[in-house]
Amino acid sequence: MNKLHMVLGSLLALFAMAANAQTPVEVKLVAALDEARGWCIDLRGGANAGEPIGGLHGHTCYTYNGNGPTNDQAFFLENIESDNEFRMVAFDDLCMTLWEPRDGSFISIETCDDRAQQKFTFNEAGQIRSDVMPELCMTLHDTTVPGGGGNPLHLMRDVMFETCDDAIADRQTWELRADYDGPQETSEEPPYVFNPAGAMGMGTGMGMGMGP
Repeated sequence: MNKLHMVLGSLLALFAMAANAQTPVEVKLVAALDEARGWCIDLRGGANAGEPIGGLHGHTCYTYNGNGPTNDQAFFLENIESDNEFRMVAFDDLCMTLWEPRDGSFISIETCDDRAQQKFTFNEAGQIRSDVMPELCMTLHDTTVPGGGGNPLHLMRDVMFETCDDAIADRQTWELRADYDGPQETSEEPPYVFNPAGAMGMGTGMGMGMGP
């Protein structure tokens, strides 16, 4: 009888674990722009040494490596769907936060405490809107810079909240993805030319500024 109780207890524990399991997903821009591997919301810093103080930015999606979303690009799907909360897998007590309620706001990553600035609605149009200021959408910057690794080289862009605008819908339309499904067709030429010897030339029409 004791063995039966042990087996039943183990099964119940497994069912409880399965019921509480959470799904890591990347928050990916729908448009490929100049990055066929996709653009994902990313914690600033390396994959194993993220720096929450640096907030979030746009980066080449890591799922092309075939291992699913990495911790520094992964958010819990269930929290997004049920709580309007973008809680990171890398630090499960840290959430995406609107730094200040204005156009062009920095996106920080701070302790999850259910404050209004941590609530974002992911709507059917693929927009991520601030619940504090619904006229603001999460937006990928239009300037690309090279990252520090990858083959081909990873790319980076700033990300911020800007006024929702159909004219820049390609940089304000997102999706949630758990698995890599192959490269996408890019819609822009890379705005820089990388020199393996260490020099980097800027493409035509691109400024050096990274501000909003």
